[in-house]
Amino acid sequence: MKSNALITVLTSLVFTLGGCQSDESCTVKGTVQGVKDGAELVLLDEWNKYKVISSTTVENRTFEFHPSFTAPTHVYLYAKNPEDVSANPYDGGQLKDFFLEPGTVIVDVHADNEADMDTGATGTVLNDAYHRIQTANDDAKEALWEEAIRDGRTSLLALEYANRESGDLTRASEILDRLSPEQAKDYKKYIATMKKRWVRRAKAEERRENAAEEDVNLLHQHYIDMEYPDMDNNRVSLSSVVDNPANRYVILDFWATWCAPCVKSIPTLKEIYAKYHDKGVEIYSVSQDSKAKEWKSFVAENEMTWINVIANGGKVYRDYGIKYIPTVFLIDCKTGEILIHESHPDLDAILYGLLP
Repeated sequence: MKSNALITVLTSLVFTLGGCQSDESCTVKGTVQGVKDGAELVLLDEWNKYKVISSTTVENRTFEFHPSFTAPTHVYLYAKNPEDVSANPYDGGQLKDFFLEPGTVIVDVHADNEADMDTGATGTVLNDAYHRIQTANDDAKEALWEEAIRDGRTSLLALEYANRESGDLTRASEILDRLSPEQAKDYKKYIATMKKRWVRRAKAEERRENAAEEDVNLLHQHYIDMEYPDMDNNRVSLSSVVDNPANRYVILDFWATWCAPCVKSIPTLKEIYAKYHDKGVEIYSVSQDSKAKEWKSFVAENEMTWINVIANGGKVYRDYGIKYIPTVFLIDCKTGEILIHESHPDLDAILYGLLP
């Protein structure tokens, strides 16, 4: 009898600490607004190199996953875009992030609301704690993170907390040191990957700071080409716009729909386009949005009739030294030279002086 009881206890512990062992014990379900019925949804496992861990489809604005995994993990819910011409069919389709662990995870999605993406999920211990943090005001978040990682039931949130504090490597490492020895061992591969990423980011930031100190900028240098999908999912290169014989100057505009100063500058860009387009001025706007559908709706609703492409991250931001948005460049199509590199240039005055 004692032996059987011990086996029962050990089995329970293995299930609790090791994650899901059967579909009945691991369910992710919820409702979704803003994604069509029949759309494919996937879970990408961040702590395991973003592998697809499970997939399902939207039916009657609901979905349900039955993922299989061996230990709690942090996942991203994405809507797969079969028409995406980029290398990654999940670009722009992020809906939520949350944690997989035994139990029923409730995820209600409002894809038409950018703020909803950061609210997490509910229904299990890790997710309830994470949801509470994510929906708290900024002043309360740090205390809630600390409370969560001190609690043995939710201490695994230290992995996510450290990642968010990685701008301060000492602070991030201190947070990781508070994991239990067992947790540190179980997630050592992800921790190693995370630390390497931090170091690379710190080195890149150091290079940017050194470049700034040396007053290195792109003014009077040749523009750097790029190619991204436009509103119709056709890839449009900057060089094709610059080389167009009809164009004399190209305004290269880095922006995003969630950037208030960017949105505020749109009426000015519309006035510039209306006034100077027939004189040979084109605009090539590069959006930093993560959700292509919302970006397309915003561009259409605001009648931004010039060339719009979407590039959520990537090499182009490093090439152009983008630290904040909006950032505007003015390119001379005849020479390819960058004439202006500012946040809010007086384009009307500049173009008036350049064009007859």
